[in-house]
Amino acid sequence: MRRTPRALLPTSPLPAPSRPRILRSRTVVLAVLSCLLLTVLTAVPARAAVTTDLTNFGPGGEQVTRYDTDGNAVDAHDGAIQRFGNTYYLYGTSYDCGYQWQVNSTFCGFKVYSSPDLAHWTDRGYVVGPRDCSFCFRPHAVYNETTRTYVLWVNDQGAADKFRVYTAPRPTGPFTEQPVPDLPAGTHCTADLDVFVDDDGTGYLACSNAGWHIAVIQLTPDYLGAAGPYDVTGVTRVEAPSLFKRDGVYYLAMSDPNCGYCTGTGTSYLTARSPLGPWTGRDAWTVEDGALTVKGGLYGLSQRGEDWTDYTYSFDVAPLPARSGTFAQAGFSVRMNRDDHGYLLLLNGAGTSNGKLTVLRRAGKTTASHTVTLDKPIIAGEWHHVSVTVSGPTLTTSIDGVRVDTYTDSTYPAGKVGFREWNGADLESARFDNVRVTSPSGQVLLADDFSGDLSRWVVPTAGVKISEDSCGGQPAHVATLRQRHGEPMYLYFSDLWNYHTNEALANYYWQPLTFADDGSIAPIECGNPTVRPNPGHPGRQRPVPGLDQGSGVTGFRTGCDIAGAVHREQSFTAGRRGRLSSLAVTVFKDGTEEGRVERTPPSEPLTVEITDGSRTLWSERIPAARIGWSPRNLTVHPGIRVERGHRYAVRLGSATTAQGCYGAAYGDHDPYRGGTSAVSRDGGATFTAEPGRDLKFLTTVRRA
Repeated sequence: MRRTPRALLPTSPLPAPSRPRILRSRTVVLAVLSCLLLTVLTAVPARAAVTTDLTNFGPGGEQVTRYDTDGNAVDAHDGAIQRFGNTYYLYGTSYDCGYQWQVNSTFCGFKVYSSPDLAHWTDRGYVVGPRDCSFCFRPHAVYNETTRTYVLWVNDQGAADKFRVYTAPRPTGPFTEQPVPDLPAGTHCTADLDVFVDDDGTGYLACSNAGWHIAVIQLTPDYLGAAGPYDVTGVTRVEAPSLFKRDGVYYLAMSDPNCGYCTGTGTSYLTARSPLGPWTGRDAWTVEDGALTVKGGLYGLSQRGEDWTDYTYSFDVAPLPARSGTFAQAGFSVRMNRDDHGYLLLLNGAGTSNGKLTVLRRAGKTTASHTVTLDKPIIAGEWHHVSVTVSGPTLTTSIDGVRVDTYTDSTYPAGKVGFREWNGADLESARFDNVRVTSPSGQVLLADDFSGDLSRWVVPTAGVKISEDSCGGQPAHVATLRQRHGEPMYLYFSDLWNYHTNEALANYYWQPLTFADDGSIAPIECGNPTVRPNPGHPGRQRPVPGLDQGSGVTGFRTGCDIAGAVHREQSFTAGRRGRLSSLAVTVFKDGTEEGRVERTPPSEPLTVEITDGSRTLWSERIPAARIGWSPRNLTVHPGIRVERGHRYAVRLGSATTAQGCYGAAYGDHDPYRGGTSAVSRDGGATFTAEPGRDLKFLTTVRRA
């Protein structure tokens, strides 16, 4: 049985009850009213609570694209969702114009979409328009009840303080820029952000500094700047903060580790009793059986030693296996007073061949490195004695009493010692014991056999992991969506980047968080959750006047191969006789690339043809400039006559061969029963049907 797409089903309001006649007798009135009430309750069903399926993946587990009420891909990323009044709003960065991080400055602007039910999103345009900007991301909007304005914070590396603030009388704007906020220097905030409003109306900004630390800053009463108080959390190598509150506990969710536009980045969180901390997570460092066990957490440094110059740092270490495989790695640092600024040494191996020692000079990233191969394997769980002597510009490393490396560098003349285990998806861990730091004269500067506490160390804070891969993406936000009854919905979502530099093709993962009785967040189970949004009145696609045929808007993914010899086709059966007044097919363009470089778009137009299977009835060449990087409806107006019950086909092809391609949205679960997709690999001479597959399209017919 062929089903009508849900979005096209007609809807009608419940009939209004008729008004009863006024009767003189009070008894009769009450009796009649009682009967009427009973009749209404029994004859007219109550309006059921609206439920919404958050479709993140198709039946085969494949990512699917969300489309707005006009049938275009939702193009708002790395942003946030808010509920204002009875409407949900999605703010995000647009990529349809070809914006590329670290490549170009063709900023596409910040957009906003609205929805009554979290499923049907209407494009409301730009809240900040396109302009030249090489680093503009993370739009977050809140409402200030005192000033009765909507306040929008965004990250902009071109601004004096790396952030810009805008205000508007409505959630959709127009937004007017305010003076650049003056943030406290001690926060070092330069990158990702979130804005949070507490129950008492106090606003807070959570922000990261180049992906290492996250700070929380109290805002002024108008939310336009810093009020002064702030806290820098101890968690490191993270970004994309999201601050929310539940049952008196504050949660700070984040991307763990930081990795711009990466797929499969983990999600962690911290908790506190105040937005300004102290923030706690899991124990990355624990003392077990008289030794230090380190599980991720990145850098932990000694409390003392900022002015130590020449010394010998020695300890026992047993690298432990990572989450997968037999590979084990232990990290330790010298002359480091600030996380990831100093010398980092990595001892690693898989036990099957000789181990390795890597020496890195770090300044937030590796600025110099070299690796030496040892004369024996490093086996997970086996203990080794390590010593590193720093004397002037020379670092000398010995393992089990044998000198294995000498390195000369004068960048860092003094600093603390510490340990470092990677906090990524493949969590590193190691055990350490019998630490000693001695001066050249033999003075003991630090000694710890871990028989007591960890007071001699600045122990790193590690987040509590709720997802190792964010369901295939990178976390963007946790939206606190207030409900009429009960607690809010805490909607988690991530951007499903795919390492490809066409960020306009990124999909989304959305799911409400669940909590255990102790307030901990349950691990995220990647799927298609069903929610009951509130206000929860149902949305719908915009009606298409004259709609004749279409494949709907749900369950579609994207692919790009229309170029040269590869053509694609979608057949359809006309439902009425008349003029084919319009045809819309969802397409996009993509570019040839090698690494993170400027994409080269298709050099030739996209040709759109209408055929009846044996001859071309109509065709048009569409310039590449007319087609965006995000999947959108390309609408043409053939005006040709069609006959009811006759089959036609739209064909897509391009002479582009050396660079770029055109792509189309398609579904592999037979979304349209009146035709099918087909592919040609010989320039359109022959087509091979693809059973069950359909392109995303629609047609309108004006009756003759």
